[in-house]
Amino acid sequence: RPYTESAPLAALFLGISSGFPYAMIGATLNTRLAQDGIDKKTVTAFTLAFLVYNLKVFWAWVVDGVRLPLLGRLGQRVSWLLLAGALVIAAVVNLALVDPKASIQATVVAAVLVGLAGATYDIVIDAYRIETLKPYQLGVGSGMSQYGWRIGSAAAGALALVIAARAGWSAAY
Repeated sequence: RPYTESAPLAALFLGISSGFPYAMIGATLNTRLAQDGIDKKTVTAFTLAFLVYNLKVFWAWVVDGVRLPLLGRLGQRVSWLLLAGALVIAAVVNLALVDPKASIQATVVAAVLVGLAGATYDIVIDAYRIETLKPYQLGVGSGMSQYGWRIGSAAAGALALVIAARAGWSAAY
C-alpha cells in the first residue's frame, strides 16, 4: 500500500527524471566519443564529469537558502525544481550541439555543465522529497526515488543509443 500513495509515486517520477542527465554523460557520451574516433585516454578522462555529482555538497546550501527572484513566489523547492530542470534541458541541448571531433574542449565543458545541472537537480529533488513525504513515507519514498533514478538513467541511455543509431547523436540528445 505505501508504494501506491501519491507522494512516494511522485518521488519515483522525480527520480526517473533525475537519472536522465547522468545517462547523457555516462555510457551515452562514452559511446559517442568512441564512435567519433576519440582516443581511449580522452574518453576515460570524461569520467571526471561525474566528479561534479560528488561535489554537490559545496553548492547545496545555495539551493536550500537562496530564494529565486521571479520564481520564488512558487516556493523554495518548486522554484528551484523548475530552474534546475530548465538548466538540465539547456545543458543537454548544448551537449547535443557540440561536435567532439571539432572541439574536445567544448565537449568537456558541455559534459561538465550537464553534470552541474544534473547534480543541482538531484539536490532539489532530495530536498523536495524530504519535505514532501510524511515521516512514515521517508523510507519508501527514498527507495522509490532511487529505483526511479536507475530506471530513468537506464532508459534514457538505452533510448539515446537507439535514436543515435537511427538519427544521429544530436537527435539522440
